[in-house]
Amino acid sequence: MEGRIRSLLLGCFYFLIALTSANINASELEVEQVTKPVIQPDIERLEFQESKINPDNFEVILSFGLLSIEDFGTSSVIGAKFAYRVSENFFTDVEFGFSSAGKTSIEVLLPSTPILSSDERDFTYYLVNVGYDLFPGESFVSDNTTFNTALYVIAGAGNTEFAGRDNFTFSWGFGYRVVTNNYMTIYADVRDHTFEIDLFGQAKRTHNMEISFGAGFYF
Repeated sequence: MEGRIRSLLLGCFYFLIALTSANINASELEVEQVTKPVIQPDIERLEFQESKINPDNFEVILSFGLLSIEDFGTSSVIGAKFAYRVSENFFTDVEFGFSSAGKTSIEVLLPSTPILSSDERDFTYYLVNVGYDLFPGESFVSDNTTFNTALYVIAGAGNTEFAGRDNFTFSWGFGYRVVTNNYMTIYADVRDHTFEIDLFGQAKRTHNMEISFGAGFYF
């Protein structure tokens, strides 16, 4: 009788040990499943190149537009710039522009009383400018085409040859630039060239507004 009881107790004891081991193994499996995701994500980083301005590059810009010469009407103007990008946002340039003044209202009414000769109507300016990209951004042309852009402000000083004399000139304005690729840019520019001149017996400060469009090439 005692042997049967002993066998029964040993059987219960072994059963409890087996049950405990099974519970431990199940817990370890659950922990492993929690810490390890069922599906391992395979993430691949996409590398792409974006057209940017190289801060160390020089640029040549050719432009064409309209120049409103105060008291002398509006004429076409051509220009050229040699620019250097000092940093990502700052740039400086040397600028040349040429136009020819039209006739004043007095000359239109009285053709026999010209105020300026033909050579004196040449309007040529030389400027040194400093600019800053105020609002750099992007322009989305299509789903697959994006251009870097910037709205910039610019100011400078120099000389304007007009009416047979040299006139110290201050110039300021703003523009919009589109970087089409690593070596070419498109520009739209608005500028006010201001200087003092005496043509009618009294010196006055004139404001000569220019609107131009241009293309720049980095090298």
